[in-house]
Formats: sequence, structure tokens, C-alpha cells
Amino acid sequence: MDQGAKRLKTAVLHVRLTAEEHEAFIGFCAQFQLTPSEAIRRFVRQASFLGPTFEGDARAEIVALTRQLRALGTNLNQAVRHMNAGHVIGSDDVAEWLATARGLIMELTALYRSLCARSHERTARAISRTAE
Repeated sequence: MDQGAKRLKTAVLHVRLTAEEHEAFIGFCAQFQLTPSEAIRRFVRQASFLGPTFEGDARAEIVALTRQLRALGTNLNQAVRHMNAGHVIGSDDVAEWLATARGLIMELTALYRSLCARSHERTARAISRTAE
């Protein structure tokens, strides 16, 4: 099951369009192989600073950072089990793992924030161009 299917969508937004707007929007959705709901949901997420739908290079970068963080978490879990069994783990090793985890979390946070800000800016520019 993908992440989108896991989110429960309960709020409904009704929008009235002209026949011309509707036809153009449906064409846009078909061009990008999106349902109208998904296209509007992506726009709303970007306009609301909730971030873009991750695809392409951005998704690959987030997946790579997440894998690194997951591997680090596995190492930390193994170290804790080892300590719980009465063995000693060097404090330098633990400090290094924690520093690496902090760095990865900060990198993921910065990446996500920049992606949210850029998607919001693109959406704001698109809206302001049409308002002129």
C-alpha cells in the first residue's frame, strides 16, 4: 500500500468551473496521468506549505537519506541490545553514531523544508500570473 492510500481523506472541496476550464483541466490531468483529485490535492499541498508530492530526483534523495538513517537506527538498536546483554560499548562509538544520526536528520529536515518552500513559491507565482 502506498503512502497516499494510508492517509484518510475526509475533507471535501467543491469547485465550480466553466466548461472550458473543466475541459482544459481534464486535459492537463491526462497529460500528466493524474486524476483530477490528485492534481488538485498536489496543488493544495504546495499552496499550503505541506510540501510537494515527491517524485524523480527529490524522491530518490529522500529515499537515500531515509535508508541511511534506517541503517544507522539498526546499528543503534544492535548496540543497545549488546549493552543490555551486559557488554560495554565505547562512548566514542555511540557519540559518533548519534552525531551521524543528527546530521542525517538535519539534512532530511533541510531538504524537506527547501522542497516545501520551492513548491509553495512556484504555486504562488503561478497564481499571481493568472491574477494579472
